[in-house]
Amino acid sequence: MFHTVSWLLMMALSFGGGDSFEDGHIRWRFSSIQKSGSEWKLLMTATVDRGWHVYSQSIEEGGPMPTSVVFDKDAGYKLVGKTIESGDVKKSYDSTFMMDVALYEDKVVFSQRVKVRSKMKITGQVSYSVCSEQTCVPGETRFSIGVGN
Repeated sequence: MFHTVSWLLMMALSFGGGDSFEDGHIRWRFSSIQKSGSEWKLLMTATVDRGWHVYSQSIEEGGPMPTSVVFDKDAGYKLVGKTIESGDVKKSYDSTFMMDVALYEDKVVFSQRVKVRSKMKITGQVSYSVCSEQTCVPGETRFSIGVGN
């Protein structure tokens, strides 16, 4: 019974507006929005547990591990611009690294515009650290986001 329910849930997520993944103290949701005929916006949304945070993509060298979004190469699409992050960014001094760092508590959305030739799945990986005041846990999450008509 459990396997049937798991399979049905996975199928529903595959054909729905997005996919999601939970890893310890962070949950990822992956989806897309059509902006114009061939242009789409990919959304990688991280929701972080209370008391935890995830770092920005923009962390100086020598600091904690920044969040990184890498897209697998495929001739069927082209990236438009850079991956943008949006949310309530907090800038604070981190005594471990002796520098100011940018981080997100609660929620952050990483978005990337793409131009596609046809209906396809765009794949890639998000690398990150989810941290509390006591510890950091590095993580990597693979994603597959459907786009196209």
